[in-house]
Amino acid sequence: MEKIRNSQQRDLTLEVERDRNQLIVQSFKQLNNQFNRRTNTSGQPLAVHRAKVTFKDEPGEGSGVARSFYTAIANAVLSQEKLPSLDGVMIGQKSSSYNLIQRARSRDKERQRQQANIQRRRSRDRELRSTLSLDAPPFYMPSDLAGTNNNSTPTTVPSSESSSVTDSGSDTISQYRRQLGERLYPRVSALQASLAPKITGMLLELSPAQLLLMLTSEETLRQRVEEAVELIQSPGRELSAEALLDLDIFNLSATDKKKKVTDKRMDIDDEEDLDDSSPLFWQPGKRGFYSPRPGKNSPERLNAFRNVGRIIGLCLLQNEMCPLFFNRHVLKYILGRKIGWHDLAFFDSVMYESLRQLVLDSEKKDASLLFTALDMNFCVEMNPELGGESVELIPGGADIEVNAQNVHDYVRRYAELRMVKVAEKALKSLQQGVFDVIPAANLEGLTSEDLRLLLNGVGDINVQTLISYTSFNDESGEGNDKVQRFKRWLWSVVEKMNNQERQDLVYFWTSSPALPASEEGFQPMPSITLRPADDDHLPTANTCISRLYIPLYSSKIILRSKLLLAIKTKAFGFV
Repeated sequence: MEKIRNSQQRDLTLEVERDRNQLIVQSFKQLNNQFNRRTNTSGQPLAVHRAKVTFKDEPGEGSGVARSFYTAIANAVLSQEKLPSLDGVMIGQKSSSYNLIQRARSRDKERQRQQANIQRRRSRDRELRSTLSLDAPPFYMPSDLAGTNNNSTPTTVPSSESSSVTDSGSDTISQYRRQLGERLYPRVSALQASLAPKITGMLLELSPAQLLLMLTSEETLRQRVEEAVELIQSPGRELSAEALLDLDIFNLSATDKKKKVTDKRMDIDDEEDLDDSSPLFWQPGKRGFYSPRPGKNSPERLNAFRNVGRIIGLCLLQNEMCPLFFNRHVLKYILGRKIGWHDLAFFDSVMYESLRQLVLDSEKKDASLLFTALDMNFCVEMNPELGGESVELIPGGADIEVNAQNVHDYVRRYAELRMVKVAEKALKSLQQGVFDVIPAANLEGLTSEDLRLLLNGVGDINVQTLISYTSFNDESGEGNDKVQRFKRWLWSVVEKMNNQERQDLVYFWTSSPALPASEEGFQPMPSITLRPADDDHLPTANTCISRLYIPLYSSKIILRSKLLLAIKTKAFGFV
């Protein structure tokens, strides 16, 4: 990277504002303009010697400000707020009139498609609602039952299930549904704690395909839980005494307001389906790790993904970290590496475990009975974040049943669909953006974990590592004993910080919230300048040279309070 950087004569200059919407629009528009002006040059159009960034009404344009920009733009695009209008950011790439005509045509087609989808979704929701039954037995977690009786086997499967298969098959399907129930119950409880056993039992009567979808989509699960609550509260329905005992009747009224809010939210969601302003990324599994959300794949949205890729490329070229935390398959796609079904474990661990269990069950003697009872086919429902539509894994998949012989193919195709196919245009744009800055050949040999470390650094701040990186400049004018004692105070305070506070400290100090993966990642190495004794002023920082300025406070307590106050302001230390 250093060779590419040093071979460039030009710099990249960006002038932006801190406001999230303005930051996104201004950054993308300026990156597009720079790209358009350089497309006729040899090599990568956005390969530059240095990236200079200035924030409106803020001083400085050094490397510390650039690092602050990378952090700010990463937070902006990962935000779950709607995107600002991106209509003007692509001006110059094609004629304005052509763009307007194309957008109008695309939106007309998209509006028609979305209206049809809305009607299908509402029809499907009505159909699914009728499948929920108040007669379903409640589901109890083993830990709940252990406190009330000696039998720790949870109640999970309706009695009608046993009539459809033999005793052996019934045991197998019951075990499978128990596993699903144990994964569903905590999520249902988080939405409706008082009704969780009853609602979970009702949900477990749905088809396995619907259960798997609920495990992967919080929005789908929320809708199903609200449908169950609505059914429980429906007027004119007579509940048996046993069913009443399953319910917390004192908490039913609390859901009335939720239902009204939900109805209103559904109307809003239907309106939002007609535009393409949904967030660029979503968190399919483990919190804090993101994947592209394709939306409508409009030209403006795909251009946004390309600009995110360009920012990644700039960070790699400039040897800077970028807090864009991607799922493993996204990093693999950027690198051009093969994505396998086991990568689903890092994308959606719950779904991965459910599918893995299906594969294991296919090797049992009674596997045919299990798959007959599951009644699954090669047609799956996508998460709302991935379009919310029914998709056939193979042509005619709705008519092809999943069985013990083809379950491996089902699992492989399902993983490929969810991770790659539904978001491939977004992933491709992301990759193209990276290669607008650096050649693909420069990433050869890297693994996904290598790329993650280069981009994200080490978020778990190890104090001993930080100590080994840090040098001191003594301008206090005090004796060596006082200076050494103060250093011990300082590292003791840092040791007792939680990891978020340590990240805030490193951000205040360097404009990056993490440590680089190795010493070479710092440019320059972090340093601390000890200033003359002064209990009135806060620490400051020159982020361009990763230098922290701390007065020689008179006590450890004052040092801790001043340091924590300074790092919580974040922008205070930028010089």
